[in-house]
Amino acid sequence: MLRAPDLRLVGLTFEDWRFDRPFLRSFPDTRRACFYHVKRGAAWFRTGPAADELHHVTQGMAIGVEGHSHEWMDRSHVHISDIRRVVDDIAADHDMPVEILASSIDRSAAVLQRLPHGAIIIPANASPYSDMIHGCSALIDIERASGEEETGVTRRLAEIIMLQLVAYARARLLHGITQTNGFAHDEYILRAMTAFFVSPGEQWTVQSLAKAAGLSRAAFSERFTRAFGEPPLKTINRLRLQQASEMLLYTSASLSDIAAQIGFGSAAAFLRAFKRQFGKTPGEWRQSLRNEEIAG
Repeated sequence: MLRAPDLRLVGLTFEDWRFDRPFLRSFPDTRRACFYHVKRGAAWFRTGPAADELHHVTQGMAIGVEGHSHEWMDRSHVHISDIRRVVDDIAADHDMPVEILASSIDRSAAVLQRLPHGAIIIPANASPYSDMIHGCSALIDIERASGEEETGVTRRLAEIIMLQLVAYARARLLHGITQTNGFAHDEYILRAMTAFFVSPGEQWTVQSLAKAAGLSRAAFSERFTRAFGEPPLKTINRLRLQQASEMLLYTSASLSDIAAQIGFGSAAAFLRAFKRQFGKTPGEWRQSLRNEEIAG
């Protein structure tokens, strides 16, 4: 299992949705972080008006939404041109009935942060993450159907689901900035990296990463270096700076806030490291990215 001992799911709620006729559900509240798993059928999911903010979500897919307004709907609420753009067979209508496991937690406990468009979507074939989520979803159904008072099992299953969302989102980032994918199914490295991404602001050391992985310091360091081609802390620092670049684009957080959230000791240390990595100061980087978005 992927573990994050400090993870606490505050105000956890669960609902089972079943639709066999046209529906539209809007969620304007940004104070919640939501998780959805499509157990049967398919639906349309939207986080905004842009073309890449509309998705056809089919059986087995999962979605994590971090404090972002969004909508669920059937195809009757989607323009035909958007249906043609997103799906191959517009004549097929295999969406209904649709069954969805919907859960949410207070955003203060959210482990998904700074997501583009506020959401992450896990395809049904994205093993091992989708397999783990499917299994946890099925176990939650069994536990809730028993009618017994909550024993902590449902909450632990929800924690595992949240950590799978984190692991998937960050594995995609790792693929983008490393030369190898040998870590992708390495349980020990995924444990350590998930612990890091849940709490990037901690003062991580090789020893603490090894403890999260469940290995000795020497065994973890050797395994990590073999997978990534560089020592653990060098990769961690690059990942921190990559997270900082995302925060500069998607938030208005100050340099001090960003430095604290990603684990740098001070804004000055963060500024120096960022300029070494990207060749620009954080302020220059933020402005250049926003200029690109406006131009696009």
